[in-house]
Amino acid sequence: MEILRLDEEHLRDFQELYIEFFKELRAKQGWSPYAEAEYRAEAVHYFKRGDLIFLAFDEGKAIGFIRVSSREGSFWVEEIYVRPEFRGRGIGRGLVKKTEEEVLKWDSALYLFVLPQDRNAIAFWKRLGYDTINTIELVKDLEPTPRDSGFHTVELLGERFRIFRWKGEKFTEEEKRFMELLEEFYKKGGTKGELLRLANNALEKWLERR
Repeated sequence: MEILRLDEEHLRDFQELYIEFFKELRAKQGWSPYAEAEYRAEAVHYFKRGDLIFLAFDEGKAIGFIRVSSREGSFWVEEIYVRPEFRGRGIGRGLVKKTEEEVLKWDSALYLFVLPQDRNAIAFWKRLGYDTINTIELVKDLEPTPRDSGFHTVELLGERFRIFRWKGEKFTEEEKRFMELLEEFYKKGGTKGELLRLANNALEKWLERR
C-alpha cells in the first residue's frame, strides 16, 4: 500500500472515491444520493481550496481516501473511505496515521464527527484513540423530511436524545434492548434523575461483587 497527498494527476481518482463514499452513506441512511456531477464538483472544490487529502493505492489503483479541512485553526476529518473489497487490511488506519503526522506540523489535535448509528465507524475511531466527546450536534427538522422514518431513543448522562434509524443497522441485541427499555422508561414518565439513580445503583451493586 502507498499513501500519497492528492495532486492534479489523481484528481479523477479522488472524484470516483468521493462519489462511492456518498453512495454508500446515503444507502445506509435511506436517502437518494445527489447527481454524480455535484459530487465531482465538490471534490474539485475541496482540492483547489487546499484541503488535506490523502489517497491510498494498491498496485497503482486508488482504493481509499481521507479528507481533512481546517476551520478556525482546527483540523477536522470530513470523510474517510476504503473500497469494501480492501477493508480489514489496515488501510483506514494507515490513512489516519499519515494524516495525524501531517496535522502535527500545525496543531496537536484532530477532530471529527461520527454518526451514532454508524457502529463500525465508532469502533474504528475508538480503536485509534478517539474516545473523547467534544461537541454534540443537534438538529430539529422544521418540515417533514425523508429521514423521518423512525428514531431510536438514547441517553447521555441521563439526558434523552433521539437518533435516526438506518437501513442495515448493526446494533447488537443488547444495544437494541437498551434503547427499547429507554423508550419505555421515558414514555412512562421516567426522569433524568431517576435514570441516573437506577444506573448508579446497578453499577454500585456490580462493583460490590468484585
